Amino acid sequence: MCEPDVEEAFSLRSYIQELGRLCKEDFDSSDDIDARIRAVCSKEKSLDVGKLVHEEGAWPRKEEELSRTNREDGNAAYNEGRFDMAILLYTEAMRYAPCNPVLMEGEALATAAANRSAAFYQTKQYKQAIEDIEIAITAGYPKNGHYKLYIRQCKCELELGRIGRAQTAFDLAAEAIEWSGLKKDVRSDLTVNLQEAFINLAKQAELDGVRLEEEPETPLKDREFQQVPPDFELLDPHPTLPAASSAIKVKFDQHVGRHVVAARSISPGEVVFVERPIVSTMCDEHFENICIVCLRYTTAPLPCPTCSDVNFCSLSCQKEALNSFHKYECRLTHVFHQTGIKNLPLLLLAFRAVCQKPAQYFLDNQEKFSNPTPKFGADQEVYDSEDYSTLFNLCTHTERREDYDKTTKTIFACFLLRCLQEVGYFPTSPGLQLTDLEVLIARLLRHFLECIQFNTHTIESIYENRVVGWDAETRLWKSSTRCNIGDSVETVRIGGGVYPTMALVNHSCDPNFVLVFWGRIAVAIASRTIAEGEEINDNYGANYASMPLQERRPFLEKSHWFTCSCRACKNNFPEYLRCSKDYKKLPGTAFKYKRVDRQKLNRDVESLKKEIKSNVLKGSIKDTYEGYLKWSELIDELVYPPHQDFINIRKGIRNSVYQLSPNKCRARETKEEDER
Repeated sequence: MCEPDVEEAFSLRSYIQELGRLCKEDFDSSDDIDARIRAVCSKEKSLDVGKLVHEEGAWPRKEEELSRTNREDGNAAYNEGRFDMAILLYTEAMRYAPCNPVLMEGEALATAAANRSAAFYQTKQYKQAIEDIEIAITAGYPKNGHYKLYIRQCKCELELGRIGRAQTAFDLAAEAIEWSGLKKDVRSDLTVNLQEAFINLAKQAELDGVRLEEEPETPLKDREFQQVPPDFELLDPHPTLPAASSAIKVKFDQHVGRHVVAARSISPGEVVFVERPIVSTMCDEHFENICIVCLRYTTAPLPCPTCSDVNFCSLSCQKEALNSFHKYECRLTHVFHQTGIKNLPLLLLAFRAVCQKPAQYFLDNQEKFSNPTPKFGADQEVYDSEDYSTLFNLCTHTERREDYDKTTKTIFACFLLRCLQEVGYFPTSPGLQLTDLEVLIARLLRHFLECIQFNTHTIESIYENRVVGWDAETRLWKSSTRCNIGDSVETVRIGGGVYPTMALVNHSCDPNFVLVFWGRIAVAIASRTIAEGEEINDNYGANYASMPLQERRPFLEKSHWFTCSCRACKNNFPEYLRCSKDYKKLPGTAFKYKRVDRQKLNRDVESLKKEIKSNVLKGSIKDTYEGYLKWSELIDELVYPPHQDFINIRKGIRNSVYQLSPNKCRARETKEEDER
């Protein structure tokens, strides 16, 4: 008896290779991008994506039994008074709770959210409790129980001093009592008791000194920038580059392209850039406790109603995602997992750069997406990070790409186009003939694959319980607030983003600013004095302090397609361990002036080091930070790099600023480390 044929699993590599073979003649006969896109999508093979997208049982991605088990365990923990554990279990119950993909309702989700709101109330996390109440009611919590939720919401609002909102919740509770199904006398008693409780709580809130004020709803963008402390905001923004300081200017040179220089002298500690990415994505391994939208850590994650693969930090972030990119990505999470795209930030960023905007946006603005301008941003037009022109005009190195690279990226773009077609991004169904709009989107996907390749910043967090020793290899299990001079915080990649303004900054193996993240907001701070006219430099992952010249140059040639000729490479700066550390033994050429009192310099440096060490022990982050800035000003005035102190100061400034950032997590000790 013949066995039935087993359908071969979809392979992205085979898909790319097969279409490359089928389109070889078409590609050989035409260099036109639009023609190549139409050629790829005219092949039946290109439609194979549909089977993968619509795989049976792939969406919605929920597990009702797992949700129920976690909810019951959460109830047990709650009844035992273990409220923190209950919150964790209810969170898992919400994550796996099934929900109607059209109505966005589900009994399991509503119950888990209502229960978690009670646990949040017990732990005095009132804002989180209120959001869970809203989720529970929206998800279809039984109407005869609404009054309980509104009473809890009223109490939470009073605790927060938001009397107007508390009054609204009180009114809703009173109304809900009336149609709760309870007997008339019970309803009457509940209403009277609720009114008395409301008055008493309002009086108590006033006696406790709670500020009685309303909190206006803050737009997501403003909320992200508000988390950055005032000391690290842009004090004097550039008139045409809103994400940059007025202390910089963008120039253009035929050999190095656009680059950024200091328009005046910039002091250590000055904020040079504060920028929100035009597109960002999160590393898959962090999805349980980081918001997919703003990349902030959250102790109260809100799940997607129809998949178990992402979380949000708030209802506003959830709404932002479900109204833009995630309504498409949600249906493709299994595709990205099976094809390995979830581990390819380049493809994820290019895809999201398109799907976070409606197709009509690109059609209405297609004049912006015709021909990239190499000098864009170097003249006087406004260069706004939120304008897609800034993304489109980033460097692509198209002219240097080999045929294989161009072919592969074209087919990848067509694969992503087919994904968008299958999940309803376009008004038309997938077919072998593309509309002009579909060709435009495919062309943009291909273009974004090229420009994002060279213009992505890694978004980082730090381990708050482990640091990197002065040798850049040893890991020390201690608080990041106790970094010794020469140690550095250990970073972990949580995502990637494209920052169009900072993307204009060129590389140096000896950069002059440090980059720290608040969520996904990037803050660049000068780590030493930058003279007027001096180029401002970022680091693309090759620093002379930890990587020798013979490794740095090949690394950059492979990753960014250029041979580095920065000062550190031209002069072959030694790595940290081989750098000078004694000012008395430096040659005269290492100093900026002919006569420098080396003994006094040594004494002054040792005094500052002693002060910094004392402040580290006291836990005074601000004083530690200011100590590093004073140290930077002192040696930068007198000494040329390289020197160990320049490296130590850069590390110290970054260490100190990261202590003020919310981007922190804990490293897990492995069993092997425990045994040692």
